[in-house]
This record gives sequence, C-alpha cells and structure tokens, in this order.
Amino acid sequence: MRTHDITQRDSAGGPGFTGRLKLLLVDGDSVTARVLPEQGSVLLGRGAEADLRLELPRVSRQHARLWLGPPLMLEDLGSANGTKVRGRTLKAGERVTLEPGDGFELGSVLLLVQPERVAGAEAARPRRLASPDYFDTRLEEECERAEAAGGTPFGLLRIALPGDPLEAAAKVAAVLRSSDVLGRDAKGLQALVAGATLERISALAAQVSAVVPGAEVGRASWPESARSPAALYAAAAPGGSSDVHDEAPVVEDPAMRALYAQVRRVAASDLTVLLLGETGVGKEVVSRTVHKSSPRAKGPFVAINCGALSPTLLESELFGHVKGAFTGAAKSRVGLLEAAKGGTCFLDELGEMPPATQVKLLRALEEREVTPVGATEPKKIDVRFVAATHRDLAADVESGRFRADLYFRLNGVSIEIPALRERPGELEALARRFAERAGRKLGKKAMAVDDAALALLKGYAWPGNIRELRNVIDRAVLLAPDDVITPDELPAEKLAAVPVTDEVPAEKQRVLDALEKCCGNQTLAAKVLGISRRTLVTRIETFGLPRPRKGARKRVGLEGELD
Repeated sequence: MRTHDITQRDSAGGPGFTGRLKLLLVDGDSVTARVLPEQGSVLLGRGAEADLRLELPRVSRQHARLWLGPPLMLEDLGSANGTKVRGRTLKAGERVTLEPGDGFELGSVLLLVQPERVAGAEAARPRRLASPDYFDTRLEEECERAEAAGGTPFGLLRIALPGDPLEAAAKVAAVLRSSDVLGRDAKGLQALVAGATLERISALAAQVSAVVPGAEVGRASWPESARSPAALYAAAAPGGSSDVHDEAPVVEDPAMRALYAQVRRVAASDLTVLLLGETGVGKEVVSRTVHKSSPRAKGPFVAINCGALSPTLLESELFGHVKGAFTGAAKSRVGLLEAAKGGTCFLDELGEMPPATQVKLLRALEEREVTPVGATEPKKIDVRFVAATHRDLAADVESGRFRADLYFRLNGVSIEIPALRERPGELEALARRFAERAGRKLGKKAMAVDDAALALLKGYAWPGNIRELRNVIDRAVLLAPDDVITPDELPAEKLAAVPVTDEVPAEKQRVLDALEKCCGNQTLAAKVLGISRRTLVTRIETFGLPRPRKGARKRVGLEGELD
C-alpha cells in the first residue's frame, strides 16, 4: 500500500488537519497500524483481494470499503457479521462519514482512524505531557470557568497503565483533540477534555481502553459527576477506585460489621441489591463494596444519579441513543448499561426516576437488553444492578408513584444502612480519615484532629450524616493554620445547635407528636416530619415506641389534608 501525505477535510468542508491518516487495528492485546493511501478507496476484508487483509474471525471476505474522500466515508458491503459505527450496525451499501478519532467495528475487530503523527506507539514522540501541578491548575481553572460561564461542560479521564506512560501516551493522544490537555498522573495519565458531556467522556474512555490494552480508565464530567476538582478526581478514579474508595470502609459499629458481612455474602451472587437509608449515609461506598467483592470486580463500575438529569438525558445516559433521536443528538452514543459490560451499574437516587424510564429499566432487568433512544432494535447487556434511594419505595408503590413490578424486581436483596447518629463509634475514625485525606491534597500530610474538636464533633447529631461530616472536616482542614484541627476551625454554633444529648428526646417527642396528629398513620406522619416512612419506622424502633395500630389508615384517609 502506498504512503502519501494527504490533507483531510471534515464532513462540513472546513479545514481539518494536514498529515498522514492511519488505521489502528485493535484485536485483543494486539494493536497495529496501517497507513492509508492518498486517494481512492480501501477494501477491507478477509479475502486475498482486500487492500487491507484482516484474517480474523467474523470478518467477511469483502467486508467494508473505506472511501478516502474528502469526506472520509465508510461503506458496508453486505457483510455477514455487520459493520458498526458509533454503536449502530450499518445496512448493506450504507455509507457514513468518519472523522479523525472515530472508530468502527468489522465483526470482531475494532479500527480507529487516526492522524499518523500520533497513531500508535511507533510515533516519534508524543506531544508534551502536562505536569501534575500544571494539570491541577488547569482543572481548577476549568471548574471556575464552567461556573462563571453558566455551566459549560467538560470532562476528566484518569488512566491507570500497566506499563510505561510514554509508550501509551501517543495512543491516548490519538483519540483526543489538540485542544485537550494530556498529563501525567500518579497512576499513569490524565486528560482534561473541554466541552465534553458525560456521553462523550464515556465514549472516549471506551476508545482509550481499546487502544491501550490493560489500561483502567476512569471518567467524570462537570457537572453531572461533580463540580469541584477534588470531587471530579474522586469520580474519575480508574477501575472504580480512588483516594476516596481505595481504603477499606470504616467499620467500627457492631451493626455495620453485620451489614458488611451480609454485603460480602450477597456480593457472591448476581442478585440485584437495593440499598436504603438517609441521604449521606454512604450508600455508594456500600455499592462499591458489593462490586469489589463480587465475581465482576474486574469489570467496570458505572454510577449514575437518577435525580440529577432530565428524563430525556437520563434515558440517553442509561440506554444510549442514535443520531438525531432528540435535539442535540449529533452522534449515536452507547448507553452506560451497555458500556458496563461484565461489571456493575449503580443507580443512585432510584426513587427519583421518571415513570417512563421505570418502564424501560424494568425491561432491561427482565430481558437483559436495552433499546437506545430513537432505535428500533434492542441490544444485549451483561451488567449487575445495585440501586439506592433515601425514599420509602414501598410507600411510593402504594401511592402509585413507583411501579410495583420494578420495585419487586429490584428488591432482590435490600440492605438498610444506619444513619451516622445510630453508629457513633465510627465518628472518630471517619473524622480522622477525612482529615488525613483532605490534608494530603493540601500538602498537610500529618493532619490530625485534637480531643477538644472530637468532643465537639461527637456532640452533634449529624442530620446530613457522613457527607455532612466530610464537608465540615474538609472546611476545617482548609482553615487550619497548621496540621491540627481544633474547635476554632469548626462551625461551633452549628454543632452546638442540635447536640446528641438534647436531640434524642426532642426527636422522640417530634415523632410522637406527628403520629398523634396523623392518628398513627406512618405514611402521613413521615410526610409531616419530612423523612421517609422507612426512616420513621427505624426511629419508632430506636425510641422504643409502640407500633401504631393497623386501623389508623382507615381513620385518616391518605388523601385527607392535615391541619
């Protein structure tokens, strides 16, 4: 095959780049490159007549043709096992436009169109890698810019590598744009991708995994995953781990030891797990433990907050979409349920899922397949589900807000996580861990919490649970003039406002008052208190209160107004 310098123009006819085009062929652990000719077309297939011969299973003798254009186009030639572009199988004779960086599948082989100057490890040198300090600064600036600009999205990739990062950098750079920032990370490489949604970041992560075999790729996007630099780093932890999640969970309370013993037993199966508990109790930490303790531990861990996205975006994130499925769908995208092949999908805030999405999720659970938004053909999935909610789903089923069949399908095993005030023995260990972690990020490597500060922390009821504790400690570490947190760095007025010693009898009386006002109806009493019915039941048992009689519901109609 001849090699030439060519000028490729994008599909809109605008200027693209000047350089040589190559195809990266990814087959298992093997990655090889082929330079494309200057003009004309390239026949791809298994037969001897093919310009680029692929002697691989499921590749037809004359599988597809690459038209070099401009514009660069790919045509399926009636292959037996199909040609896929952006997750969609082409019809025989159908042509689609490609851009540098795009990938496509011929049967069992993945091919990526790349500029020759950065395609493959044989390139002379990768572009200059940003230092960790420079990368951190750029990430902080990007967060500030996004907030000021009213929400311009961007993404973060963190890539743990099995070998030399310089050897992999060229391949990673090949799937990025020149405007993206590529730098070193403690585990390998990291990339800052401007103007990228979570969908694009997920697609880029899949491409990186394909061109760098053995790499573990974590991804996050602003604002869907997080809004601060530290939170984005945690969300993009490679392989579902990070500074936040690498460490074993704090398990000091007997109830939590029993809970994690149950988690390990449940993790060994493929049952769907439903995690229940108040906001901030650590449901994602438990969900990651389920994943890490399961046979799927080497697969991806994919998390999505069902309450953070609009119904259309939520469906697109979960199930994927085809080009033109809705306004802004310029390209087809693979959904998270399909991308999580062989791993675990964590559905956070499941109770906020819209009814229409509940129907599609039920089918995914029952049929183990998804239909992308705008598509007509379903796709098979291989994923374990872990769901979490702070809501009382049983009450939502009763009121018609949540589908009963989906609730029963998700409730393979339910695990209720106690609130932090119900496991006070863990507060000190959690506070010290959060202080050490926040201190490392700020260069205070020996951060500690003194006894007076601990006493103040232990005296508070923590209605926001572990999340509130972490926020308080992060703030204290930032304010501390040295390496020790004292009461001076804590919000003393806030912590003294609802002390544990006063909170228990006061809360007990509030529960009694609400139950009396509602004639013992637990659903209505929970609404009065602003908590879930399940949390109310837990408090009734904790305070040793008698359970309301079953006739209470008949005396107070669910539709009746409260005084």
